[in-house]
Amino acid sequence: MQLMTDLGVALETLTASQADLEVLTDGDAPVACAHDWWMRGLIERRQGKERRAGAVLRPASTEQVAAVLAWAQETRTAVVPYGLGSGVCGAVAAERDQVVLDMGKMSSLLDVNDLSLTATVQPGMRGSDYENALNERGYTMGHFPQSIELSTVGGWCATRAAGQLSTLYGNIEDMLLGCEVVLAGGRIIRLPAMPRSSTGPDLRQLFLGSEGTLGVFTELVFRVHARAEATWSRCFAMPSLAAGIAALRLTLRAGWRPAVTRLYDATEAGRNFQVASEGQPVLLLMSEGPRGRIDAESLAVGQIVAAQGGVDKGSEPVETWLENRNHVPSFEDLLDSGLVVDTIEIAIGWERVEPLWDRVVLEGSAVPGMLAMSGHVSHSYTQGANIYFTFVAQQSALDEALYLYDAVWELTMKATHEMGGTIAHHHGIGRVRKKWLSRELDTAHCLLSSIKNTLDPLGIMNPGALIDSP
Repeated sequence: MQLMTDLGVALETLTASQADLEVLTDGDAPVACAHDWWMRGLIERRQGKERRAGAVLRPASTEQVAAVLAWAQETRTAVVPYGLGSGVCGAVAAERDQVVLDMGKMSSLLDVNDLSLTATVQPGMRGSDYENALNERGYTMGHFPQSIELSTVGGWCATRAAGQLSTLYGNIEDMLLGCEVVLAGGRIIRLPAMPRSSTGPDLRQLFLGSEGTLGVFTELVFRVHARAEATWSRCFAMPSLAAGIAALRLTLRAGWRPAVTRLYDATEAGRNFQVASEGQPVLLLMSEGPRGRIDAESLAVGQIVAAQGGVDKGSEPVETWLENRNHVPSFEDLLDSGLVVDTIEIAIGWERVEPLWDRVVLEGSAVPGMLAMSGHVSHSYTQGANIYFTFVAQQSALDEALYLYDAVWELTMKATHEMGGTIAHHHGIGRVRKKWLSRELDTAHCLLSSIKNTLDPLGIMNPGALIDSP
């Protein structure tokens, strides 16, 4: 693909036809919006490989997005969609001959339907602002990623996100009812919101998780819920990791759906819940909804956990987690402290959760410089669960940091793939997982390539992320 080399000339043609479009070529924006918070990208930037976009474009309407993408295809200019840059997998990595499409101006809650329980929102709205606006009306979306204050609702859809209360409310694919998307070349398509339909393949799913490589969301319709009448929470110390896994599996098998189902291994429990863990794994549970259902669920789930040897430690550890769940050190601060740290989330069937957990922790702990390799379950399903691995390694030089980073990612991806799990649960693919995506999709990867080639034949939509461009 031959991309536009004289971006300045191309931008003159765009601004001539779109005088109201905000275009930033100077100042901080072309650097700040050229990357996400991928740890590897941060290390590379500290090595001097600074990223800078040729321009940041800030559309204020669907029509302006369409005009930009039509211009981009005509001039063969690559476009990198951008929300708030909270991604951690390298999906945003703009170059000097590319433009960033910053969706921040399209950030309004457009409508709330009190009868059908739907909300229509623009993609650039900050997640916490959206949830607060719903709360003021007596509703919740039930979607609480750790990055809720740092991410947009459009970014949730682009990465196929999951929130901390997903066992009850579902993941983003369960919440999106309809959407408006602009394709490469500027064509606008609208997929209407329906409670359910049988009208061929579900095209909403085509764009969920596409990371800006197939199109740009410009309007989203989500299901919402009345705010919960009652809540119940408990922390349990578990005699073993196997007992905690069994408690979660049996809870889901019985049909109960606590909103929060978090199981921490002994390492993470000791780091986060010292009072409750006493060197054991810790299980956090929280239910919310109508009082009658919560009364029944809390009793039944408590009995299931007790049968696996769980010891009730009260609700205080859960309350502490709720207050502090989104407060984590920045990657910048960790690197400054001589550490390289990252998280890797995967998912796998119940019968292989513990074997995969043990393998990754064992192999990761053997990497030179590793200080802690640990994990926790944060999302549970009838068929299995995710494991959210965290590694903390000591580094004294940036080259060493890259080596440690790549080594742990490689062994985790390899183990997950070989044991039949999925390489990504909710952070997406970006660049860090791209080579493993083709291995997981196997014979279906050519279908994804065909879709990309059809919708974006010139490869201008976020090249380098998710899948290679034509």
